[in-house]
Amino acid sequence: MSTRASDNFNEIMRFVRFITNCVGFDVYDPNFHFSAVTITVVALISMYFIFTILTIAKEFHGNWMFMIQASAMSGSVVQACAKIYMGVSSVETVSKLYVQLNQNYTHFEKEEDARYSMALLRSCHKLRRFLVLVGISYMVGALGMIIVAVLASILTGKLYLIMHFHLPGIDVNTEWGAWATQALHCVCIILGGLGLYTGDMIIIVYLMQSFVYADILQLKVDHLNALSENQDSTEKQLEASAQLINIAKWHQTYTRFIDQCNDMFSVLVSVQVTTSAVCIVITIFSLLTSDWIGGYCYFCVLVPNMYLYCILGTILENCSEKFMYEMYNISFYNLNPSQQRFVLFMLAKSQQPGAILLLGVMPLSVSSALQVTKSIYSITMMMARFLQK
Repeated sequence: MSTRASDNFNEIMRFVRFITNCVGFDVYDPNFHFSAVTITVVALISMYFIFTILTIAKEFHGNWMFMIQASAMSGSVVQACAKIYMGVSSVETVSKLYVQLNQNYTHFEKEEDARYSMALLRSCHKLRRFLVLVGISYMVGALGMIIVAVLASILTGKLYLIMHFHLPGIDVNTEWGAWATQALHCVCIILGGLGLYTGDMIIIVYLMQSFVYADILQLKVDHLNALSENQDSTEKQLEASAQLINIAKWHQTYTRFIDQCNDMFSVLVSVQVTTSAVCIVITIFSLLTSDWIGGYCYFCVLVPNMYLYCILGTILENCSEKFMYEMYNISFYNLNPSQQRFVLFMLAKSQQPGAILLLGVMPLSVSSALQVTKSIYSITMMMARFLQK
């Protein structure tokens, strides 16, 4: 593995773009356009909705619970639609930010201070580890749903469908019809998991860059403090003032970056958290009222899916707070009066740390996810009492 931070970042992005290309949504390319793969994915999403509605219409008579059970996975499909919309509508912003991040790595790894390169490498390590963990959760969930349902069907001789929808004109009660339906379910699950992972990777790549911005600011402040200790000449005072302006520009760059991320991702994170919460409730209901054996694996995907963006939101909040704290770490009394006034101005600007908003009203964070979890628990208990009657 290369020791250059830019090479590490580009290696990660090659993997990310390979996955996005697999589902036809390489929105990092400013010339992105729909391909045959893209159209296939959109067709599968449309097919899911159509087949689910037809299946509900067929099975609804005398079994109202099936309508709720069949809706268990609809939330994930809605998430997929939201991610497609976010990616397609933000191609220009996504590609521009990608170029900006590349420039950050190539520029700061050339600094004489080795701590810059170390900070960039640490960021790459965190990003790689986060992507791997999320990928494993999707892989385990998708393969678990397929393997559990198929093995249970083979061992018991009873059909356990992976998903709820049936193919029009095909009888799932026949052996051929059952396995044809299972095969299509497998394709939907694999492509669906890959598609959801693709959408998550875009957000993960960008929000994890908050570590880079915060660590670089810390090093810039350290350099300023070293300069401010000795300002006995006009040249050194000018150098310290230039570093102050450099810090202010870096803070402005970070603020614009967060604003762009909020514009791109605020709707998506709201859809993801709310639909995951609704799907958790519906999945628990389905597990209590049916023999949907794959629901256990699906439930294990939904919980981290709901917390994923909230964890990223907390990381962003912590990095934004670090920006504010680093402003306080500036050696204020070593500066001249004009420099001190400039620092006070930056302190005022840093008092409102950047954050992604959930539903446009509250910051995206783990504490928000805990509030949602409490609501899920309350609804689940009400539902359990209803089913006992």
